[in-house]
Amino acid sequence: MITLPDISAFEAQGVNWLGLVAVLVGAVIAAWLIPRIAVALLSRRLKGRRSGDIDVHRRAKRADTLLSVVRSLSRYAAIVAGILALFIFAFPGAGSTVLGVSLFIAIIGFAAQSVLRDVIAGTMVVSERWFDVGDAITIEPWGMSGVVESITLRSTKLRGLGGESLRIHNQHMYGVRVARNGIREIVLEAYVSDAAAGRALFGRLSTLLPSGPMHLLSSSLQIEEEEALGSLTRIAARGAVPPGREWLLESFAIELLKEIDADGVIRHGPIAYFSDPVAEQRFARTVAPALDLDDA
Repeated sequence: MITLPDISAFEAQGVNWLGLVAVLVGAVIAAWLIPRIAVALLSRRLKGRRSGDIDVHRRAKRADTLLSVVRSLSRYAAIVAGILALFIFAFPGAGSTVLGVSLFIAIIGFAAQSVLRDVIAGTMVVSERWFDVGDAITIEPWGMSGVVESITLRSTKLRGLGGESLRIHNQHMYGVRVARNGIREIVLEAYVSDAAAGRALFGRLSTLLPSGPMHLLSSSLQIEEEEALGSLTRIAARGAVPPGREWLLESFAIELLKEIDADGVIRHGPIAYFSDPVAEQRFARTVAPALDLDDA
């Protein structure tokens, strides 16, 4: 009759070598085996890596991502199991078990600090309503611009004008610039020698500028001011573009306006500057009392 050796036979100097080796070997095997099981389960989706179908290719990328996470977690789990095994079997006793568990909790707590900071920052962002889903924002100091697609307590996701997906942890948002109504309004101003010719020049410029959701948001530039100043007339035309496309009016429209001014109607300018009716009204209320005080 075969008899199994007593477990105490594997102890030496108070160390349970059998338990220690068993846990370490089991952890290594699990770290090696679990990713391969995941590959077998996801093999059907992973075959779509080279597929021309966008949806199939996207599912394959998600499967690859899941597989990468499983591999990483398996390695971390094996390391944690090895550390706990050292405390439990190499230093047997209730005190060592408590110490090992305490060390594990301390490591998790230290790693969770960043997550906790993100959650606190996200709570403040949501409760103070810095922005909403659908707003066009720019996150400082990183200069990340786009439309807000989702907000969680952990992170914020933007969709850039180029279609790229942008994510940022909430704790790293030191400041946010929110475009009112999701647009940037820019005024083109020029001094012309003939008012009628100047209006015609801006009208022709409107027909040459591209319009649409990613360009000039109105069908044409709107002339909102026309002021006679001696022999010259100041003309100001307003246009709106999505955030990130300011160059369309700040530089391209100015160069185009100069190019089509064959008769030399423009004497000074044109220049471009940001303008917002709400901001102008509030600045007017702030500056007007100071002007009255100076005049007095």
